[in-house]
Amino acid sequence: MKICFMCDLHLPFDKNALQYDVLNWAIADILKKQPDCIAYVGDVTCDGNEEVYDCFINKMSDMSIPFLYIPGNSDLRFSESRSSIKEKASQCKNIINNVTIFALNDCDGTISDEQFNEINTADEESIVFMHHPIKSHTEDTYTRLLKWRENHEKTVIVYGHLHHSYKDENSISLQAMDPDKAIGENPCITYYDTEKKEIRKAYYFSPVPTDIYNYFGISCYNPLKQIEFAIQNRLKYLELRPNCVGIDINELKNAVARWRESGGENLSIHLSDVGWIYGKISASENHDKLIEYVDILKAERVIQHVPKVSVKEINDNPEILEKICEYLSSKLNRVSHNIVVGVENMHMTSKDTAGETRRFGYIPEECLDFMSTLAKSCRHKVGINFDIGHARNNVPYSKKYQISTWLSMLGKYIVGYHIHQVEHHEVAFENHMPIKDIYGCLISYASFFKCWATNRINKAPLIFEMRPENAYEETLNTFKRYKDRKVFDIHSHTYYSSCGRDNPHDLINTAIENGLSTFGICDHNSGIGKRKEQYITEMREYASQYADKIKLFCGIEIATIPERYDINIVDDIRKFDYCLIEHITYENSVIKNKIFEFCDKLGILCGIAHTDLFSYCDMYGFEYLDFFKRMAQKNIFWEMNVSYDSIHGYREHQYVLDFIKDENKQKIIRDAGVYISIGFDSHKYEDYDGYKVHEMYDFLKQNNFKMIDELLIQK
Repeated sequence: MKICFMCDLHLPFDKNALQYDVLNWAIADILKKQPDCIAYVGDVTCDGNEEVYDCFINKMSDMSIPFLYIPGNSDLRFSESRSSIKEKASQCKNIINNVTIFALNDCDGTISDEQFNEINTADEESIVFMHHPIKSHTEDTYTRLLKWRENHEKTVIVYGHLHHSYKDENSISLQAMDPDKAIGENPCITYYDTEKKEIRKAYYFSPVPTDIYNYFGISCYNPLKQIEFAIQNRLKYLELRPNCVGIDINELKNAVARWRESGGENLSIHLSDVGWIYGKISASENHDKLIEYVDILKAERVIQHVPKVSVKEINDNPEILEKICEYLSSKLNRVSHNIVVGVENMHMTSKDTAGETRRFGYIPEECLDFMSTLAKSCRHKVGINFDIGHARNNVPYSKKYQISTWLSMLGKYIVGYHIHQVEHHEVAFENHMPIKDIYGCLISYASFFKCWATNRINKAPLIFEMRPENAYEETLNTFKRYKDRKVFDIHSHTYYSSCGRDNPHDLINTAIENGLSTFGICDHNSGIGKRKEQYITEMREYASQYADKIKLFCGIEIATIPERYDINIVDDIRKFDYCLIEHITYENSVIKNKIFEFCDKLGILCGIAHTDLFSYCDMYGFEYLDFFKRMAQKNIFWEMNVSYDSIHGYREHQYVLDFIKDENKQKIIRDAGVYISIGFDSHKYEDYDGYKVHEMYDFLKQNNFKMIDELLIQK
């Protein structure tokens, strides 16, 4: 039996937030793969919104697949719905396809006596799922669970809550679905085969976008030293902070000029705070000087925090906000050139108490209000400079307004970003820390990357704002590891293939969204037929159109069985960048053991698609190393086909699985010097699994195989 486990989605009130996109993706994946049962392991909502909870349960139940569910701790966050939601869980003991599944309703960290009586009947074939890991329960429940576990060592336990996955014998921690909180890897759902006791994850894949590196910049806490750092690292974006007024202006001008000469394009100046104290506008003496620096240094942008004024004061007297904005506009309007003004969100501190006494500007609505009010009197473009760390370190408001909610509400107004990691130190959260992992413990950047790649948010300067000494170097090194990965896939089909149906635009944008650097469209020769000139011309146009986002190549896949083999004029094939050859192990293949002669005849870069070449050698008596050395000499490459989609019945190629496990085969290919290609063999872009392509790329890279993109890029 196959069970689909889901957990920790944390749906917010905003239906446009990315969590709903993850939900729709998960439902589509489940409907295609048709598991025998779905088990939701808690934390449906981010804040206990009962309407959202009920809508989710109804939507999942509509799939006509047995559905078991329990709430989690975040579903209890709203006091008025806590009792009601706690009661909304499946019965504890369920038998599906002769497998007993126990759904433990432990959302409050406790397990009732009745539930303990139920799970005492569990056997080695049973499945128990609960929201909390054993250690996270109350003391009494924890003690009872440990004793139960001693007597049920072989019973599989599945839980969520931790937001990251691992498997320890018969205990399975599930990865979160929430793209804001999935730790260590992409958000996913998990399929579990009860017979094979195997786990397979389906990822909501959110890699680092390939174009994001062009927007990187740093905020200078140590101006002269960090301007030099920006020059050395050829960063196009730079931000000066209020302390820059302590630097001699000529020295600062020279440093900024050298940065611009090195390729610097966009300078931002972070203005000091403006507030309201004792019925008057308050601003530091540096504020005017910083605006002078905007003119002197010809800065392209300024950043202004939301004003230091309480929510209560503004609610009692809305004119306060207007007066502050008029004051700011009177200053900003003096700047002689056009600039962009970014309004930055702030966050709760130890001095704040939730409610009206807190500072204004901790939630999206307030930031938008300030932005729109300032825009009325300011002659410059005014937008939002979104600080992701501030949005995350903002309890209790971060429970309702998650990063994805901020992105949804502010996305079209954003003119810049401050990004960093938040770390938990003892009892407090600390902002402005380096990014050591893109799917970090407190901020996972999956939602940000997905929103960026799919144009849900504006692409704007991405300023690292970090305080520790080596934070910028550490952060850039983190991203460099991803930038250096030139992931490629050169086997995908469009409507030019009879088995395909995708518009090339959809397919190409899917490749971009999945973080590919190089992509090859390779339709079947039998499908293209006499339209070769049209096909090539169209693909070349796409290559030019998308040149700033991805490198595109035009291939052709040639079937070598009589009913599909229709090559009459070889010269037509030579106009392509490469060809993939298939079916050479079929008994009726037209080339049989003449693969080298056939490739010579075609006269272009050739590869063998989805074929076990070791079996091919066995068929025709070729010695492995000699055969593969001859392939390498002729630059004939071998495809690792990683298809896993509905067209192919969610079947994986056994030769690929065998190759990954067989170090002897790997050594033969390395020693021979054969180039390897990767192909997902896509026929429906909705099925595209970029994670599998990235996974294969990393395997090949880590094991020092030669990869075909080296030859393609030379073309």
